[in-house]
Amino acid sequence: MFQFWHSSYLNKHVIIIQMGTNKIGKYFLVISLFYLIILTIVLELFADRIELLSGFIKVMSILFLLLIFFIGIALIYYNSSYEKRRKAIFLITLISIILFLIAFISKLFALPGVAIEVILSVFLFSFSALPLIIKSRYENRKILLNNKVLVLNYVDLFSVILLTMGFLFKFMFWPGATFMMIIGVLMLFFSLIGWNISFKREVKLRSIIEERLKLSLNEIEEKNKEITDSINYAKRIQDAIFPSFDFINKNIPNSFIYYQPKDIVAGDFYWAEKIGDMFFIAAADCTGHGVPGALVSVVCCNALNRSVNEFKLTEPGLILDKTRELVIESFSKNGQNINDGMDISLLSIIGNKIKWAGANNPLWYFQDNELKEIKANKQSIGNTDQSKPFTTHKLDLKIDDSIYLFTDGLADQFGGINGKKFRYKQIEELLISSIKLDISSQHQILNSALIKWKGNLEQVDDICVIGIRL
Repeated sequence: MFQFWHSSYLNKHVIIIQMGTNKIGKYFLVISLFYLIILTIVLELFADRIELLSGFIKVMSILFLLLIFFIGIALIYYNSSYEKRRKAIFLITLISIILFLIAFISKLFALPGVAIEVILSVFLFSFSALPLIIKSRYENRKILLNNKVLVLNYVDLFSVILLTMGFLFKFMFWPGATFMMIIGVLMLFFSLIGWNISFKREVKLRSIIEERLKLSLNEIEEKNKEITDSINYAKRIQDAIFPSFDFINKNIPNSFIYYQPKDIVAGDFYWAEKIGDMFFIAAADCTGHGVPGALVSVVCCNALNRSVNEFKLTEPGLILDKTRELVIESFSKNGQNINDGMDISLLSIIGNKIKWAGANNPLWYFQDNELKEIKANKQSIGNTDQSKPFTTHKLDLKIDDSIYLFTDGLADQFGGINGKKFRYKQIEELLISSIKLDISSQHQILNSALIKWKGNLEQVDDICVIGIRL
């Protein structure tokens, strides 16, 4: 509560200060104009008496007028946005340079008005541009600086102003030049001492920070190695759960599995099992990727194994029904309602007779020189609203017909010239154009197309594509 009040209090007062400097700047401009009017009237009414006095009074009156006016300009932009302040600095500096060049040309050609032009140039830069430059410098480095360093910045500012004004007064043969220059030199001297102390403290602080940083980096490296070793070991366990490529090639030799995890472990997985003469194979996409996805994949893979081996189910639709039941049971043992699950494309093969069922992921097959699709049930394996039994589809395919099971990882990969998704249409075109090639060549074509499409972009999801030619 205190922190909230304190931050609100500070934010409120920062806004008030920002608004206040702008208003004060405008007041300064109004006061300077009012002062100019009063000064003009006084000079007109009391011209004779003022002539008897030293010209120093006139000079100081005009300088005070310019001081108020130019400080007012600085205050108006002091707490503006960085970009607005930067533009103001550029414009003020440009005007002061132009005025100084005009004075130089006037001096060169012995024209009148040199003094006022030099004064305007010096005052404009010193009291309008320099405060804004100091503020911008501080904002750019405020993360690395403290309030004492900000004070040193302003001491530098005033010492530069006093030295500049001293040289100006010396040039114009006005009184007070030596005093201003002495004060400016003293301020610069004490500023240098302050910067030296600050530098020593910064060096000491940086050495302490570097030591702590080295210790932190060593700890992070050790933790990172431990985490990476743990994930690599988890990958070994996940790989042990998945069927081997030798087992799949032995049962369906004319096939490929394009498996590309996003991270070391994955939420996508391929599954295969043989029961008698019937061979089952599936491409599955579990919720998430990385370690969370891998944990869900273990639960879903175990549920598939139990559905086939323990409950002796052979119909793909019934297998998915039982798998959903087992997954929900696994995720609800502690009373928590977990909605994780998987999308899957499940196929059973006996010779050329195919049975298939899908949860959100469709089946593609190439027959009679045409790529066809069987849509999946629009529900996942897991907790869903108004769940329905999964449908088993039967196909009679011929020799050289092709079947494709896949998850959405390849289609969802961003890339190309415009950074768009790969999309299913492009996968379809690649498969059709390469249908006369052997099935392993299609694997290489898909992989090369993804690498080219992805370019330097990060892989966004796990990828699993299975191709089978009868």
